[in-house]
Amino acid sequence: MDRTMGVVSAAAVLTTGVATWALYKWLETRNRLKQYTDKYSDSKEVQRQLVHQYGTLDDLPQLKSLISQEADNYHSKLSQFCSEVCQKHGVNKGRVLDVGCGPGGLSFHLSSHFQKVVGTDISYSMIAAGQQLKQFAEFGTPFSSEGGKHISFVRIRVPDCALREKVVFWDEDASALFYTSGKFNCIVVSNTITDMENPKAFLETIVNYTEPSGLLIISDVYNWLNGPEEHLGGEDECLTHSVLVKTLEQDWTYEEEINIPFYVPRCKRLAEVGNAHVSVWKRKPEEN
Repeated sequence: MDRTMGVVSAAAVLTTGVATWALYKWLETRNRLKQYTDKYSDSKEVQRQLVHQYGTLDDLPQLKSLISQEADNYHSKLSQFCSEVCQKHGVNKGRVLDVGCGPGGLSFHLSSHFQKVVGTDISYSMIAAGQQLKQFAEFGTPFSSEGGKHISFVRIRVPDCALREKVVFWDEDASALFYTSGKFNCIVVSNTITDMENPKAFLETIVNYTEPSGLLIISDVYNWLNGPEEHLGGEDECLTHSVLVKTLEQDWTYEEEINIPFYVPRCKRLAEVGNAHVSVWKRKPEEN
């Protein structure tokens, strides 16, 4: 009897411990997601992303002479590259998924190359801005001059090359797509991997939403908070690309890479400049 009670007590303690740990992980995940959605739902951040994705250096005269012209039109260049590699590798330019699309700048550029574009983002505010542009094609957005209340207005306009009817936006976490999402010929992940709650899970499951021999294109500056080893499981002093190879090698073949520079304005006199590493991965044929 005493032994039975001891086993029951131990089981109860173990169950309580597991439940407590599970609750802790759930709360931790919820808080991280909240931090992300709060950041990208902030009105100033939406405005910055609008200027980043639709503006040009002509909208920032105080920065124009300081930022290389090569960093302008990042989304146009990336969409053109996606089109070219699909053609090069014999991939049908049918459905393309724009992961972490923000207010839709890349999605609209992709519409001139692909038959159907799905832009997805976890931030409702970003998706709402993209949807508004799909409907009205242009509007003016306030943009902080110096981070405070003094603002100017920047004209935001869908690219002339865009075919808006081809674009749809989903307010959805790409790390947990619904099975009804269907499959895509090309999946583009631009400056989003490092913001994901669980990028490793995303990379391991996105193959389920890719057509056989489809392409995965990752463009990022890899500005991790604590390095790739924290979220992708790398060891020692590793770089993201080497970890991506290990993570994707089961289902994907690494094909090629380029660099595309860009900038993100923070206010009229300040911008972040990056050089995105763009890597191309082709899904391996399904085994019979």
